[in-house]
Amino acid sequence: MDVYEAIYTTRAMRRLSPDPIPEELLPKLFDAAIRGPNSGNTQLFRFLCVTDPAMKKTIQVIYRECLDELNATQYASAQDTIATGDPDDPEVQQTMRVDKSAQWLANNLDVAPMLIFVFGKPGGETTTYPCLWNLCLAARSEGLGTAITSLLKLQKERVEDLLGMPRDDVWNMHGMIPIGYPTGKWGVPRRRPAHEAVYVDTWGQAPEWTADDPLWTAPY
Repeated sequence: MDVYEAIYTTRAMRRLSPDPIPEELLPKLFDAAIRGPNSGNTQLFRFLCVTDPAMKKTIQVIYRECLDELNATQYASAQDTIATGDPDDPEVQQTMRVDKSAQWLANNLDVAPMLIFVFGKPGGETTTYPCLWNLCLAARSEGLGTAITSLLKLQKERVEDLLGMPRDDVWNMHGMIPIGYPTGKWGVPRRRPAHEAVYVDTWGQAPEWTADDPLWTAPY
């Protein structure tokens, strides 16, 4: 798969089928993951794969609680938009689509055949997230969908205890991804133009270039 195809189409795929991941793919995924750049090449990352149905169900219940808490606080304005916004407004429609996808994941997290947790040192996400993203890109090349989430950090100690984490100063849960074969279609996600997110030399100074549309399109 072309690297740009992987980058442009590796979006959050939250709706996954329960079909198992072939065992022979796992070494490929994690060997790609550990090649991610990390601070001082210390390789302070660990992955924990959860496939036990009962364990996944327990994690799903906790995840549901975490999303409910977030919707009542940080995402309260988005929930208000969904409840009172104009359903014909494209911005409202986009908010509704994202929320529907997030709600599905919260209600069906345990459907994913595997949940992959990543751990690192406190504040060490600059090491773990490049590795996690490598894993997502490798998964995409094998037709597997992923969605990075840190939502479970709202109940971090509860989840770490559930997973049997040692209580020391080295390992901390940084994030989790459900992984499996997606039920939807791959595609380039909608984004605002790149030039709107880039400044030059000083804050607010726009670049001379523009990119109104995606600069990679599927050749098929």
